[in-house]
Amino acid sequence: MNIDGFLERRLPLVLGIIFVAWTAYMLFIKFRLLHFGLATDDLFNYLNALHNTNFRDKWLFTARYELINGQTSLLFNHWQPVLLLLYPLIKIGGAEALLIVQALAPVWAAVFLLKIAEHIGLRPFDRLFVVVVCLFHPNLTAAIMDSLYGFHGTTLLLYFGAPLAWAAITGRWMLALVLLVFFLNVRESGSFYVFGAAFGFIVLGNAYFRSRRQVLPAVAISAAVFLFAIIGIPKIFGVNHIHADQATSALTSIDTIFHHLSQMDTDWHNLFLWLWPGLASPGMLMAMLPESFILMIVGKKASHWYGMTLVFAGAIAVAYGLSRIRAFAELKRKGHILTGILVLHMIAIAVAGPKEIRGQTQKLVTRIGIHIPMDSKQAARAAIDDRCRTAVELQAMYGFGNLAYLQYPRQAHQSKYIVSIPSMPTGMTQWTEANQAALKVLYEDKYLKVFENPGRPCV
Repeated sequence: MNIDGFLERRLPLVLGIIFVAWTAYMLFIKFRLLHFGLATDDLFNYLNALHNTNFRDKWLFTARYELINGQTSLLFNHWQPVLLLLYPLIKIGGAEALLIVQALAPVWAAVFLLKIAEHIGLRPFDRLFVVVVCLFHPNLTAAIMDSLYGFHGTTLLLYFGAPLAWAAITGRWMLALVLLVFFLNVRESGSFYVFGAAFGFIVLGNAYFRSRRQVLPAVAISAAVFLFAIIGIPKIFGVNHIHADQATSALTSIDTIFHHLSQMDTDWHNLFLWLWPGLASPGMLMAMLPESFILMIVGKKASHWYGMTLVFAGAIAVAYGLSRIRAFAELKRKGHILTGILVLHMIAIAVAGPKEIRGQTQKLVTRIGIHIPMDSKQAARAAIDDRCRTAVELQAMYGFGNLAYLQYPRQAHQSKYIVSIPSMPTGMTQWTEANQAALKVLYEDKYLKVFENPGRPCV
């Protein structure tokens, strides 16, 4: 019996085992990081903004950005109103809910990737290959692990982008339109994928569209949301879109473009190398290129949260590219050789992805991880006024996510209260030691030390 015959009825079981094992491993990694006070940076930025939302005068309010650049809402940092859908989840499950949302996103996306692979007629083994490449791609596993960050709003691009891609490819146009609206309002950068897919269709042809008449409304809607996000919102509220300013500055400087491209992080090479079958379907691959280029020229890494959507878009191209490569191999009677290559590729990527995040996790836990008991955090919190600006060390963030004015470590000098970890030689620790004469100690145990800055107002 050949491998496709073996997988014909067993593929759902095989994929089910892979999905469960992958999810369990990723949750273990993420919760282990949280246990040691890591994965808290962006996690508590989003958690705090959602906690502060009252649906009246505060929408995704975060005191962190208020002090950094005068932005009183995450909606000014990026246009991301779809984040509000997470409000009931954090009220029920807190920080853990956001970790779970991020950990489950690739499995959710893989289900639609499998549907796409079935739609284009990939044989069972090739479907398995496409899903494994997506789930175990080192850039995606690193993005989902998210090291010090824990959670990022771009996770929702997978939740809406995966069914959007499936709906577009299978001709479910009304559903695709609804999903497109949600997708674009996760983050304005979602429009780059639409622009790339549209350009790929016009120049090379792809399966995202059936005719040029369908391209126009998709591009028009995407452009409208994009321009509203980077020009309209900043003008209405008198703020700067710092990310748009950074990209504009880079795009208008040839020297900057060449500098960043020449100093490109090796993660970008790895991103495309693992997706090599996608090269046989360049029209589909175009969907991921605009976002990739913008990120490259502003010096971003493909293994950060951006890797989630990039890998998924690339995996769709892999599915289409593999269908062409398979047809050519069978025509030349070399199908068994191709299968052998794909088996080796699957083994390599199934090892590389988990190994990457295991190594990173161990490094972080060993170097900067610390577990602070909850009773210590509760005692520290009891010593402060919840209504005031409070700077908290990153490894101690858990338990302080619903403060009205949660500040980050580097904002200690602007805060009424400071919760530090004296045993860790961080910037906050150094600042409190240098300014201890002006600070009043309110609480201290073997883990935490709480200061009040009498010279600072509450807010």
